[in-house]
Amino acid sequence: MAVVDVNEGCQVADARIRAHPGLAATSSLLVAHRGEVVFERYYRGCKAGDLHSIHSVTKSVVSTLIGILEADELISLETPIASLLDIPALQADAAKRTITVRHLLTMSSGLDGGLIDGDQHWDIAEVARRGEPWVGGALQAPLVAEPGQVFSYNNGAAHVLSAVIAAAAGRPAEDLAAERLFTPLGIERWHWPLDPQGLHRGAGDLQLAARDLLKLGLLYLGAGAWEGTRVIAETYIRTATSSLRWDAGAPEPGSYGLLWWVADRATPAMFFAAGHGGQYVIVVPELDVVVVTMADAEAMRPPRGWLLRRLAMETIVPAFAAA
Repeated sequence: MAVVDVNEGCQVADARIRAHPGLAATSSLLVAHRGEVVFERYYRGCKAGDLHSIHSVTKSVVSTLIGILEADELISLETPIASLLDIPALQADAAKRTITVRHLLTMSSGLDGGLIDGDQHWDIAEVARRGEPWVGGALQAPLVAEPGQVFSYNNGAAHVLSAVIAAAAGRPAEDLAAERLFTPLGIERWHWPLDPQGLHRGAGDLQLAARDLLKLGLLYLGAGAWEGTRVIAETYIRTATSSLRWDAGAPEPGSYGLLWWVADRATPAMFFAAGHGGQYVIVVPELDVVVVTMADAEAMRPPRGWLLRRLAMETIVPAFAAA
């Protein structure tokens, strides 16, 4: 795909990245319009082929795999996860047995994944630090709300979906992704770390090159089709990127779909995948635009990844809208 500078907004964004101290950790900025890359920049010595952690954008990849399994009729959004996972903490609790795939995808499982007395006791990182099984530890967390009632961003609950995918598909999440997602999109290199129990990390840490991450956005912009091949059902794309939870809160603004953030009150409306420290895939269907940003989350101190989202939404997107 040709790379041509055609948009002044992209040039302004590039200049701001180079000048703004808060954006110094930026690694890449890519913009596609009408299916073609029209702007591509790398920073801090990064190159086009470098693998980069996409952090919580991994969740949107996990959502895509669920959509593939749904089309295969191996799972549905209403499937209780207890029908797939033989986890004592899940099976022993009648209320937890009502948690469905949809609840995990919409961050409404009701499981505590956040602060307890100022300590991230049930966060997946703390579960890992204590040496507990990641899925079992996440499901051991108490219910703080009835499943389906309240949005609460929960990394542990997202990781549980990796186990759900493996159980429904009969193979690891990475194997399913390799055959049904990465290969159709022409993605040849990636790295998806495992948890100590051998499950691929569902909440984050998948590594992709920026150009390959852009393909995820283009797949969703194309309603699930890629170069004439149906990769994911259009109905799932529409559901995943619609406002299913209006009560969504931190860490991003807007409402929530199925592990995708939705900004349908913006002008123009858009949806996006977001990862810690500046990883974004922003899709603007009305303008036929996809923006991808990557940054070194560890170098971003204090963490202000949202600056890249704001840069894209306030500089690049309006320029295309005015064209």
